[in-house]
Amino acid sequence: MATAAKISSEPANFGDAEQFIAAARDLRPLLKAEAAEGERLRAPTAKVDKALKDANLLTVLLPKRWGGGGISFSDFARMEIELAKGDPAIAWVSQIVNGTTWVASLTSDATQEALFGQGPKLVCGAYNPPGKAKRVDGGWIVNGAWPYTSGSRQADWAQAGCILEGYEGPVVPGINMVYIPFSAIEMQDTWYMTGMQGTGSDTSVAKDVFVPDHLMVMMDKPFGHVEPNKRHWGAPSDNLPVVPVVRATGLAQLVGAAEAMLEIVEADSQKKPIITTFFKTRTESGAAMQELGRIAATLDTARVLLFQATGLIDEIALTGREFPFSERAKHKAQCAQIVNLIHDVIESLMFVAGSSAFALSNPLSRYWKDVHVGLRHVTNIPMLGYEIYGRDRMDVNPNISPPGAY
Repeated sequence: MATAAKISSEPANFGDAEQFIAAARDLRPLLKAEAAEGERLRAPTAKVDKALKDANLLTVLLPKRWGGGGISFSDFARMEIELAKGDPAIAWVSQIVNGTTWVASLTSDATQEALFGQGPKLVCGAYNPPGKAKRVDGGWIVNGAWPYTSGSRQADWAQAGCILEGYEGPVVPGINMVYIPFSAIEMQDTWYMTGMQGTGSDTSVAKDVFVPDHLMVMMDKPFGHVEPNKRHWGAPSDNLPVVPVVRATGLAQLVGAAEAMLEIVEADSQKKPIITTFFKTRTESGAAMQELGRIAATLDTARVLLFQATGLIDEIALTGREFPFSERAKHKAQCAQIVNLIHDVIESLMFVAGSSAFALSNPLSRYWKDVHVGLRHVTNIPMLGYEIYGRDRMDVNPNISPPGAY
C-alpha cells in the first residue's frame, strides 16, 4: 500500500452481515417464483429488483462512510450462496453490482464524492473490449461499446474500460476506467445466451460522452492509490487489490447454485425410481447413495476452499499487509480448483437426475445452464490459473499475465 500521509474516515473493521444474509435467505421463494419470468425478460423482474433494493442487498460491500454495509467478503459469499439457491442469475447481478460499486470506492476523494456524495449509488460495467477516451479541456470524450454489462438495469453508473487516444502524458500499460451515468448510456439488446439470461447483461454504448477529469481512473494512479491526506479511506476493503476479490467472491453464487441442485436431487431421490431397475426409489440403490455421498463431499470441499479463499482476503483487508504475487498465484489456482469441483458436481447431479432434468420446466436445467455460463467467466478458467501458479512456482518468467491481472 502507499505510504503517503492519510486521514482515515472509516473504522477499521467490517460491518455486521447477519441481517443481509437473513434477507437473502428469506428472498429464496420469491427468486424461485420469478426466475422463469426473469429468463424471459433477460433481466431481473420488477419485483426482484425492488426486493433487492428494499433490503439494501446491492450496497453491502460499499464502505459505511458512504452508507453501505461494509461487510466482510466471507459474509458476502454467504449472502451470495443464499441468493443463488433462489436464482443464480440474481446472485450474479448482486455480485457484479456489489463488486463494481466496491471497486468505485477505491478511487480518489473527488471521484467518490461524485459517485456517492448524494447517498449510496449502484455501479456496474465492463472493461473489454476497451473504448477510446480523447483528451479535451477539463476531461475526456469517450466512445465505446461494452458487452456483458451485468446489472445494467439496476445500476446508476457505468464503469467502463478505455484506452487513451492521442494522449501525450505518462502512459502506463493497462486499461483506464471512466465513470458514466447510465442516463448518458445507450443500451443495445444483445444478451442472448444459453445461461444467465436473467442478468440483463446487454451492451452499454457511449457516443461522444464528455467525462470530467475526476471521473477517470488512470493506470498511473489506479484503484487503491492513496494520495496525500486522503479523506475517504480507512475501511478494511480499502486495503485490497481488485482482481483476487472479484475472483473469490464470484465463485460463491456457483457454489450456492450447486448446493440448490443437490437439494433438489436428494429430495427427488426419496420418491423417484431408477428406470430399468427394480429400485422403487433411488434411496434403495447403493450405487446412487454412494454417488450422492461423493457429490456432497466434493461440494463440501469446494465450500471449504471458497471460504479459505475469502478468509485470506478478509485477513489481508484487516491487517493491511502486502499480498505478494506468489500468494496471488496460489490463490488463483485454488479458485481454479473450486471451478473444477463445481463442474464435477453439477455434471454428476444431472446424471443422477436423468434426462428429465433437462426439461425446461425442471428447475435443475436452469441452475445447470446458469452455472455452466458462470464457470466460463474469464477469471474462472482453470487452465490459466494452474499455468500461472506452475510458472510462479518454477520461477518461469515472464508469466502469462501481468501480475495485476491475477
